[in-house]
Amino acid sequence: MKVVRGGATAVTVFAVLGTALLLGGCAGDGRDKLAPRQVAGVWEGSGGGRVEFQSDGSFRMSGIPRGAIEFGFSKPPPGNGRLSGRGNWELEGDTRRSDSIELRFAAGGSFRDDSESTLLQVAKGGDHPSLYFDTNSDKGYGYEVRRTG
Repeated sequence: MKVVRGGATAVTVFAVLGTALLLGGCAGDGRDKLAPRQVAGVWEGSGGGRVEFQSDGSFRMSGIPRGAIEFGFSKPPPGNGRLSGRGNWELEGDTRRSDSIELRFAAGGSFRDDSESTLLQVAKGGDHPSLYFDTNSDKGYGYEVRRTG
């Protein structure tokens, strides 16, 4: 009898753990993800930073602190203060939902040519989403922008 009870208890424990793993999303990375329709719109940060994503895959940004974005520049962009620019965006990896948005810059604004790109990470999804420029892998996250309206 004790073997049967022990076996039944073990089966119950495994069933509960399996359900918790499925419901808790442990199979994924645990980060929030956004769909393209959730990205399109205006996002603003402290100090007047702004990124406007269009549903056609284009974007414009202005007032983003220079230190907020890490690039592979051989020379930093003009000015020491804030960046402005435009280009194209897309979800990184899965085009339906992702926790990263790639920005590819066109020449103009703070950018001399179209060779630069950067990533925005999803800090929070849901009804009040926020994104951040990932500037330091040892730190949680960098400059944050929140969806307006």
